[in-house]
Amino acid sequence: MIDKMTELTFDRHQAEEAIDCVKVQGHAWLYENYPKPNGQMRKSTTGFLMYEGVAYPVKPLGRLANEIAGNPMTDNPITNVFRRYFEGLGFQLIENAYDEAEIAAERQRRLADVWERPGQATFRRAVFEMFNARCLISGCETLAALEAAHIIPVSCGGGDEAWNGIPLRADIHRLFDAGIITIDAQNLTTSVVESARKDFGAYHGSDLSAYILKIEGHSNFLIALKKRMRLVSEKN
Repeated sequence: MIDKMTELTFDRHQAEEAIDCVKVQGHAWLYENYPKPNGQMRKSTTGFLMYEGVAYPVKPLGRLANEIAGNPMTDNPITNVFRRYFEGLGFQLIENAYDEAEIAAERQRRLADVWERPGQATFRRAVFEMFNARCLISGCETLAALEAAHIIPVSCGGGDEAWNGIPLRADIHRLFDAGIITIDAQNLTTSVVESARKDFGAYHGSDLSAYILKIEGHSNFLIALKKRMRLVSEKN
């Protein structure tokens, strides 16, 4: 018989701290260190929390978040209890991580098919896969609003390698192409020209290093950014 459930005490900040911990330690570590109270280790088959395009198993993550909050679990609340709690904190929840990934991939394929330039669809999918289909600057995850922007433009010799691309919301893509929003290749922060700060000042000075330095091929990405900075400087 399951004991009375330990009270859930974590807030969104502590849940995000738990997610950051799992990012470093890995999902296998989470399953191993936060199993069911009887010691049985079984991967979740239902109930996942979506955060920045990645799915995390609800139950072990909730146990970790509760421990971070200073109230480690001593009994066995069912997954649905955690699901309701995470939903109350404003997180997106899904039933099956694999199905969600397939649905997202299919949406990307359908949207990519409308592009006419040969190779653009492949480029878009590769860029979205590298950055989890999330606008690098605004954080927007609405797929229909996202585009794959070339760092080095095709007209300047840029190719369709994933490291030469950034997922950007459509309006920010236009500003990026126009040099109104730029990314500094040295400190990986954004810059918005003063005339556009009334509307887009929230994106001025944003630190993107946490997202850029973790991607595969980020050294090539940085080289492309440096070349783009030179192109923008020459244009101005």
